[in-house]
Amino acid sequence: MKKLFLLTLIGLIFNVNSAFVSPETIELKCILETNLMKSEFSKGWDEGYCEGWKDVKGKNAICPISPIAPIPPIGCTNNSYKCGYNLGFKAGYKAASK
Repeated sequence: MKKLFLLTLIGLIFNVNSAFVSPETIELKCILETNLMKSEFSKGWDEGYCEGWKDVKGKNAICPISPIAPIPPIGCTNNSYKCGYNLGFKAGYKAASK
């Protein structure tokens, strides 16, 4: 009976501790994982989209959040930053022109 009580008590302690993980901690972990997994193509896409937007709206314009980068086309070598930048620039320019 003592063993059962002890096991139940230990189980409750572990469940209570796991309930105290804050949503901010979970959100921060997701942001860090996303940034670490971001490819060079995606980084180029984001920066190119912003620059394309600014080319139409003016250099002091505030860039919107860029859409999710597409799958790199077959012609892009090694998911390069330059290829992502060029495609993002065209997409940002087109979006700002509407």
